[in-house]
Amino acid sequence: MPSTAIDFDQIQHQRLPTLYEVFILKTEPPVDLWSFYTYLSQFPYAINYLDFWIDLMAHIRLCKDYVSTVRQSVVQGSALEEFRNLDERSNVNRHMNNDEDASVTTSILMNTLLSEGYLDFENPEKVSQFLQGNTHTSPMVTRMIQDWKLHNERNSVAATSHLQSTQAGIDISRKESMQSVSAIVDEFLKRQSQLGEKGNITTKQLYNNAQQICNTYLMSQQHSPRYLANIPDDLKNQVIHNFKANRRHDPEVFRELKEVTYQFLETDCFPKFLKEVALHNIHDELSDWRFHPSNKNPHRTSSPSGSKENLNGHKQLMQNHISWSPFSTYTSLSRVLFGCMWMGIGFWIGYVLIFLHYSRAIRVTTVVPFGLGCYYIVCGIYQVDIIYSWFGLTQRLMYSHKKGNIEEGRQVYGATYNDDVPLIFTLLGGKSRLIHIEHPFIKKILYKRGLWCLTLVVIFTAIFTVIFCCVPGRRL
Repeated sequence: MPSTAIDFDQIQHQRLPTLYEVFILKTEPPVDLWSFYTYLSQFPYAINYLDFWIDLMAHIRLCKDYVSTVRQSVVQGSALEEFRNLDERSNVNRHMNNDEDASVTTSILMNTLLSEGYLDFENPEKVSQFLQGNTHTSPMVTRMIQDWKLHNERNSVAATSHLQSTQAGIDISRKESMQSVSAIVDEFLKRQSQLGEKGNITTKQLYNNAQQICNTYLMSQQHSPRYLANIPDDLKNQVIHNFKANRRHDPEVFRELKEVTYQFLETDCFPKFLKEVALHNIHDELSDWRFHPSNKNPHRTSSPSGSKENLNGHKQLMQNHISWSPFSTYTSLSRVLFGCMWMGIGFWIGYVLIFLHYSRAIRVTTVVPFGLGCYYIVCGIYQVDIIYSWFGLTQRLMYSHKKGNIEEGRQVYGATYNDDVPLIFTLLGGKSRLIHIEHPFIKKILYKRGLWCLTLVVIFTAIFTVIFCCVPGRRL
C-alpha cells in the first residue's frame, strides 16, 4: 500500500492542483480551500454549491464516525466467540423470562451486524445498507431483529397479544427494519455510554443533520439564501422524498446531488479560480456578495421589527468585509492610472529638456519616470507585479478586517498563510493583503511571468528614453 500512495508534496512541484486535492486539504496557498471559498464568495449562486459540498462532507464524516463508534463499541463489548456461545444459548432458552435477556439479544444482534460486514469500511455497500437500515438481505440479521422485537413486546404486551404479534412479525417490511435497526443501535450505544463510555452519536443526530441540509439547500428559495436554484427539480424532489417518506439520512441519498455539485465546481468554477490565482499575483479585491451595499438584507430574514437594528448591523458587516480604498478595490486599474501619470511626467520632462536645448546626457533622466510608468502599466495590464513574483508574494483575494471573522474562517478551512511580509512592500500597494506563495509550481509560473513582464518594461522604457534622448534639441 505505501508503494502506491500518492506523494502530494511531489505533485505540487510538477503541476497545478486538482479540485479533489483542494477538497482533501493537500494544497497550499493561494490554491487552498479557503482561497477557493473566498473566490466563489463573489458569486451568489456558486458559493451555495461549495457550502453544500462542505456541509455534505461534514454529514458523511458524521456518518462514518457513527459507524466507527458502533463498531468500536461492539468490539470492546464482546468477542465473536462469546457471540457464538450466546447465540446457541439464546436458541435453547428463547422463551425464558430473564431481565437481561433483551440485553443479551441486543449484543448478539450487534455482533451479527459486525460479522456480516455491515460495520466494515472495506465493504462500503454493506455499510451503506446499515446506514439505510436495509439489512433484510441477511436472514440471520432479520431473525435477530424479530427476536429483539419479541423481547421488547414481552415486557409491555400481554401474552395473548404477544402470540398474535409473533405471527404478524415474521415478515417485517423494509421501513420497519429501518426503524428497528436504528432503535437497536441507539439502545446499544446508550447502554455503552451508561457503562462509562463517552457520549455517542445517535441516529436522531444524523437525521437532524440531513434535515438541516435539505431545509437549507433544497426546500425553498424564499426561506433560505443558500438554496440550490439550478439543480433539476426531479433530482431535488427525489432526495426530499427519500428523506421524508423513507426517513433516510444515509449519504447515498445525496449521491447524485453530490456528483452534480462536484461536476459544476470542477468544470465551471475551479478553472476560473486557477486562472485567477495561478497566473496573477495582484487582484482586484473581491467583496462577499452577502455584504455588498446593493444587498440590503444579507441573510434574507424576515423580521417584523428591528429593521433599524438590522440596517445598522448590515452597515457594520460591510465595514468589516469591504475595503473603501480604491487602490485595494481596483488594484489593476489603479496601477495603470498611476503608470499613466508617471508616463505623463516623463513626457513633460522630456519635452521641457528638448525645447530648452539640454544635452542628451541630461535628457537620459527621463528613464526614471518612463521606467516607473512602464512598470506600473505593464504590471496592471498583466496583473503580475514583478517584485512580488521575485519574492514569492501574492495578494489575497478578499479584504481582511482585523476584527472580522475572515481570520477565523481561514483557520476553519485549513489556511495557513505566512503574513510575515517585509515593510518595504507597503510602498508597492500595501502589505495588508500580501501573503507568501506556498505552492511551488505556482511560484515558478509567476516567477517566469514576472521575467516576461520585466522584459517588456525594459523594452518600452528603452524605446521612450532613446526617442527623447536622440531627438535634436531646440530652444524656443
